Amino acid sequence: MNIRPNTSIFLMFTGFVLLQIILSGLIDFGPLLFISIYPLFLLTLPLYLPSRRLMVWAFATGLTIDYFSNSIMGINSAASIIMVVSQTRVFKLLYRKGDMENQVRPGMREMGLSRFSAYIAINLAIHHIALVSLENFGFGHFASTLPRIVVSLMANTILILIAEYGVFYRRRR
Repeated sequence: MNIRPNTSIFLMFTGFVLLQIILSGLIDFGPLLFISIYPLFLLTLPLYLPSRRLMVWAFATGLTIDYFSNSIMGINSAASIIMVVSQTRVFKLLYRKGDMENQVRPGMREMGLSRFSAYIAINLAIHHIALVSLENFGFGHFASTLPRIVVSLMANTILILIAEYGVFYRRRR
């Protein structure tokens, strides 16, 4: 059994959790914008991981973010699990069956900028809609929270693309 991939996943987990805590805890963006950098960790986990393990990582990541950001326990976990469950469907929507057989992880280098941007934007939209609807206990106030979802989605997509380019894309070239 190879222990190196598990170690690198744990190091990525730790790095993304720390970055999320720093960004959301030290900088106040106001009520219209919330920063979520940690979905990049979940969306770029290796393709060979079983779905149960992805859900465990999503639950652990969300629960850790909930704990350290003093939010309602379970909201980020639930939104992360919903995103990870739909991640496979989004991936299949963007790729044909044999396109990613030799790839280890979905990323900008492996998918290309346009497909990776679409992959991130669709999954982040699912995450943000789930997160905001869970915060509001339903879709009753969806029209009033739509600007928050849209602004956060645009900002987080750009932030995640910059992080992916700066951390993973440049290092692997």
